[in-house]
Amino acid sequence: MYQSFDNQSDPDQGPERLNKLRNEMAARGLSGYLVPRADVHQGEYVAARDERLAWLTGFTGSAGFCAVLPNCAGVFVDGRYRVQVKNQIRDVFTPVNWPEVKVPDWLRSNLTKGTIGFDPWLHTLSEIESYAKALDGSDITLSPCENLIDLIWTDQPHAPMAKAFAYDEKYAGKSHSQKRKELADVLKDAGQDAVVITLPDSLAWLLNIRGGDVSHVPIAHGFVVLHSNASADLFMAADKLSQIGEHLGPDIRVHAPDSFDKYLANLTGTVGIDPDNVPMAVASILTTAGIATQRAQDPAILPKACKNSVELTQARGAHLRDAAAMCEFLCWLDAQAIGTLSEIDVAVALEGFRRADPALTDISFDTISASGPNAALPHYSVTQDSNRQLKEGEVMLIDSGGQYLDGTTDITRTIAVGVQPDAVKRAFTRVLQGMIAISRLRFPAGIAGRDLDAFARAALWAAGQDFNHGTGHGVGQFLSVHEGPQRLSRQSTIAFDEGMILSNEPGFYQEGKFGIRTENLLVVQRAEIPEEGNIKTLYEFETLTFVPIDLRMVLGELLTEPEKMWLNSYHQSCREKIGHRLSDNSRLWLEQATRPV
Repeated sequence: MYQSFDNQSDPDQGPERLNKLRNEMAARGLSGYLVPRADVHQGEYVAARDERLAWLTGFTGSAGFCAVLPNCAGVFVDGRYRVQVKNQIRDVFTPVNWPEVKVPDWLRSNLTKGTIGFDPWLHTLSEIESYAKALDGSDITLSPCENLIDLIWTDQPHAPMAKAFAYDEKYAGKSHSQKRKELADVLKDAGQDAVVITLPDSLAWLLNIRGGDVSHVPIAHGFVVLHSNASADLFMAADKLSQIGEHLGPDIRVHAPDSFDKYLANLTGTVGIDPDNVPMAVASILTTAGIATQRAQDPAILPKACKNSVELTQARGAHLRDAAAMCEFLCWLDAQAIGTLSEIDVAVALEGFRRADPALTDISFDTISASGPNAALPHYSVTQDSNRQLKEGEVMLIDSGGQYLDGTTDITRTIAVGVQPDAVKRAFTRVLQGMIAISRLRFPAGIAGRDLDAFARAALWAAGQDFNHGTGHGVGQFLSVHEGPQRLSRQSTIAFDEGMILSNEPGFYQEGKFGIRTENLLVVQRAEIPEEGNIKTLYEFETLTFVPIDLRMVLGELLTEPEKMWLNSYHQSCREKIGHRLSDNSRLWLEQATRPV
């Protein structure tokens, strides 16, 4: 199994660990300490040794933060985790709603004066600067220090050392030499002699390498400095690169990771750093050494997000095969007697159907297999302790994906377990209307996620309902299932561009009862401009995911005619693109599942 169902949360240890942390704080004259869920590379996903937030608090969500003071400790989580955090932490910790409550504001409210310690490798430059600015005028100061969690975590796992491997150009679409030259031109145009790249997925994309240092994300931990002459210095353990062979070539010099600090201090010229991603420690080393820096976005982020034609062709193929696996699974699920399956049974079965594809290397995240009230937790993770049986009259929310050599997939379907009440069907239909609304959009260049997010919520808003997470996130190409800079959310100001892949996943959650989410992946493509149009560049979304929507959950009378047309057309595409890939039984199931509305 790629997924473990062991309970990783150990909240009963939280009080003792918190006391030990406070003792270390007191020994250093600190009034507070910041514990983020982050590693030195500032990627979204972290290895076991970097799960400091979970180790301290018991909270296992994929995003969060803890601020520890002498008399209180706040655990900051966003809307996805507000129910989960209450179930995973002891009362020595206090849940804090982020971003409604900012960390500096919370510190001001709970501390009159003092020094707050932080590990400068685990916080970005912009993060610490924003905190310092917000605390300006108070008697609270920030001070970099050693990592206090690492001092008290006596059985902390070792750093991951998975083997890196070359990612074939037939999947990547470009050689790493070509990518380096293109980014080097960007550096020269910006007046930069070099740029420091710390994000693992940027490194992987730039050098066409993949790895296994983090579960479900094929990345290899390291740092890279790209120069304006297109050469690069890579800081990665030699053992990790033992299977790379001649892939890197003479223009990429390999160094031991522990030489990174000294190397940075000896750079010359103007060095580019991305303040939103570079650790504070990197910026401090450069500044202390008197090296000129220029702030700019990591130059790999945008070209990585805008997939080239080869990547898109590969991704389409991966999504079709993944859809076939999903259809085989859904056919199997429908055939099981109600009351005979648990959430873990469902997750295990789905992984089994995906494993039939030899191109599968992993799942793209832990499958969210959530029934009944567990489905009301947007990022529920089933464990042996939380596992429950599927019951008559409940819904089953399944959010899952695969890591294939030719693409990363992510799909959510909400399935009826027996007959559903009309209230659930109405909510499901409104969520579907939001998903359809996004899928049908056409928009000019310059439009960002914040401009489109409301379309996914309009039907829910009309009923006085909403969901407390973004509508969609970017997706990598055999990389992270969460990839920036594009997002479908109220906060995103990044304009959509051709080749960007993103999710479209509105939802609705009623705490303690049920949860609904429907998700397809989309890719931004050029749209034909109508004869009377005056927009220079017009975009639309191409759908990549072709798996039926559960029509047992749809109230057809709530759908408009254009919405019915879209749904029927989508289901016809499912039959045409996926039907021939299925077993006989699953093909018959697909015909029934895609009947006209």
